Amino acid sequence: VVFAGFAFVVLLGTIFPLIVEAIDGRTISVGNPYFDQMTMPIGFTLLFLMAVAPILPWRKASGDVLSHRLIWPAWLGVGSMVFAAVVGARGWAPMLAFGLGGFAGGAALRQVVLATRRQGWRGLVGRTNGGMIVHLGVVLIAVAFAASNAYVRQGEFTLEPGDSAVISGHTLTYEGSRIVEYSNRVERKADIRVDGGQVYAPAISTYPFAGQTIGTPSVRSTLQDDIALSVLSFPEDADDAVVLRATVQPLILWLWIGGIVMAVGTALAVVPGRRRNPIAPTSALIPEPDSVEAPS
Repeated sequence: VVFAGFAFVVLLGTIFPLIVEAIDGRTISVGNPYFDQMTMPIGFTLLFLMAVAPILPWRKASGDVLSHRLIWPAWLGVGSMVFAAVVGARGWAPMLAFGLGGFAGGAALRQVVLATRRQGWRGLVGRTNGGMIVHLGVVLIAVAFAASNAYVRQGEFTLEPGDSAVISGHTLTYEGSRIVEYSNRVERKADIRVDGGQVYAPAISTYPFAGQTIGTPSVRSTLQDDIALSVLSFPEDADDAVVLRATVQPLILWLWIGGIVMAVGTALAVVPGRRRNPIAPTSALIPEPDSVEAPS
């Protein structure tokens, strides 16, 4: 039901502008605010169900059993919310995303740990435990998405060659500009050294035959964050100041890592798990010879 609701929201946002245009000829667009507001409750519901559903006992759920199974995932969720607040998260949406993400991640991790303790690494395969790995991947994506929106920082700087600017703890040093000519375009590049390390070169490309000017950003990606550098304007003289825009978004790379974890979990779920021997004592009772009565 949750996934069907999510699919309906996306479908409605996609085809609604086409329907309006076909009816009265108006051209409208559905942007990010619609998808954020409509999909956010669905995402929170999905995270909550991912945390609770796997650990519910079959047909019987007493209070003691639920409290025993939920206590550590719940504490992990609370700890995630506290950590998010300490590092600067503001607003109920990112806080709730971190809390439910920690809750769901703790529940999935609990299941994986119990399975590996009982069966070793063999406990990771099969539909149930492979599905828990998929849950961990979904949690990584949800938390990374929340962090990348809650902690995004952006700044514009006017820098002369040799000047530096600081944003979110990163130092950007402008080392000058250069012109690179290609067969179909001319690129004006700005050399920006990030944190005293590698030089990145955002550019403005001019296509003489098409009469177009297009900005080309340069991005540094790490496990911690992504830094996107864009040039807003170049000076006429190479020694004058350049206007630079820097955008810092944390945990963007973890969106891809979460997708990889989901793919690994899917592959593990396809592998057949260990089948129980039907004649084993734990599976079927075998009557003793002396308990079988002779026919009269």
